[in-house]
Amino acid sequence: MSILKQFFTISKPYWLSRASALSWLLLLATITLSLLLVQVMVKLNVWNKEFFDSLSALDAPLIYDLLLQFVGLVAAIVLIKVYEKWLQQWVEICWRSALTEQLMTRWLSKQNFYYLTLTNEPDNPDQRIAEDIKLLTTDTLKLLIGFIQSMATLSAFSIVLWNLSSGFLLPVFADFSVSGYLLWLAIIYSVLGAGVTHFFGHKLHNLYYQQQKREANFRARLVRNRDSSEQIVLMQGQKTEKATLDGMFEEISLNWKSLMRREKNLGLVINTYHQIAAMVPYFAAIPALMAKVITVGGLFQVKMAFMKVYTSLSWFIFRYDDLTRWSATVERLGQFIEAMDKSEQLQKEARSSAHHQGIQSAKLNIQQPNGKSLLDNLELNVAQGESVMIQGASGLGKSTLLKTLAGVWPFYQGHYQTDCDILLLPQKPYLNQPTLRECLSYPNQPASDVSIYLSALKSVGLSDLECELDSQVEWSLKLSGGEQQKLALARALITKPKVLILDEATSSLDEATASTLIEKVQHELSSSTIIMVSHQSHLKKLFNRTVNLNQFATESPPIS
Repeated sequence: MSILKQFFTISKPYWLSRASALSWLLLLATITLSLLLVQVMVKLNVWNKEFFDSLSALDAPLIYDLLLQFVGLVAAIVLIKVYEKWLQQWVEICWRSALTEQLMTRWLSKQNFYYLTLTNEPDNPDQRIAEDIKLLTTDTLKLLIGFIQSMATLSAFSIVLWNLSSGFLLPVFADFSVSGYLLWLAIIYSVLGAGVTHFFGHKLHNLYYQQQKREANFRARLVRNRDSSEQIVLMQGQKTEKATLDGMFEEISLNWKSLMRREKNLGLVINTYHQIAAMVPYFAAIPALMAKVITVGGLFQVKMAFMKVYTSLSWFIFRYDDLTRWSATVERLGQFIEAMDKSEQLQKEARSSAHHQGIQSAKLNIQQPNGKSLLDNLELNVAQGESVMIQGASGLGKSTLLKTLAGVWPFYQGHYQTDCDILLLPQKPYLNQPTLRECLSYPNQPASDVSIYLSALKSVGLSDLECELDSQVEWSLKLSGGEQQKLALARALITKPKVLILDEATSSLDEATASTLIEKVQHELSSSTIIMVSHQSHLKKLFNRTVNLNQFATESPPIS
């Protein structure tokens, strides 16, 4: 029941909204075609009896007439199946688009992609958005439409099978007979098969869950290796990375082999069960054929009706693999949504800062996610246009303080006020945009005026990149650490934030270059409030004052 509850939580926002109107129409059309296909199959069942009876009677005119009818039935079946699949795929992409938009919006716009990393983030949220949503929409519609079609087939052919077997009774005792025994036989056979199938396949759910998780971990590690290729090769770490990837793939292989064994055992059961089922109606109807209660055509009609009823009743058996994969997918997406719910509740509980010129804090206590205190009773007042250097021992919480002032760290008590226009430049800049112009403008849209970019590049000493403004390059791989930090400072000169926070933003630069760049930033952003954390002591003289955080540490500061 928990899986169904999670499924309704995931599906409800879309299917109960006005945006789903088209999808409802397409889904109803798909179901209608499925039900129409059942009616055509009932007609095909009657055709089977008439055709084989005409063959037994060597009635040539009737045979050719029935062959023409068969062409019409086949054409109808083909058209219905093709358009049923086409409409189903249309529903899939509508639902997938809406669900992807919904989860991506929550993950990115509400900053869950960051806040989840501070708490208990589910593994590989990217895979849950990209892959699990696709599996959920595809498998759900396939299972739903298949189930409805199976129930309609069961309803239609149960009547046919009952009527076919009511003409010949199976004696159990001398004075007791079972009417419609072929229907009862199909029901009993299917129920026994369902029980045996569940016995052999119930562990598949966890194996599918683990397989999706391990595959996603392996892909994510490969991406990280590419992104960190320079660091790995400089440290000669390729053997270690290869060993790590080998270990991760070994986990995939071991789980896959467990999955193979379970699926093999389940396949033996299902295929044996299905092959025997194909002969059961013949054996059951032979006495009636011998007694001339039914004809040869009637025997084929019994076989088809029995198989339709049996297949419908065995829907659970033949879709067991799909059901276990579907349940694993629902669980993964459900966990992802629950994690975002907790993340948003965490953000809601954190008191938001008011808009203010400059920065002010009163009795501010900065904590780790586990509740351990880093800084206590912090008093920090920075006026608009003032430049302040923040120093303290390593591990004291300097970067955490900056993230708190930037409004992205929810683990604090007390009160602070800051301007809403803040730009925080970390030690490792984010340069994941395809063109240099987009990198410099991020997160805003690029401007058409080239001069602002050329001026910023010249100010930070990157004039040699002026001709590559619109080049699509992996800038994080092409540029050195120092060049990347220069580019980040150029971004600050272009966006001109009211509050600029620098977290070791010049650590990869030599003293002279770092001093020159900070002076240029202060000159061109003279009306901005600038706060910087840096271990480069020679920069202290460039700031109006220095705040040492050691006095606010909850424990004796470690040796710096």
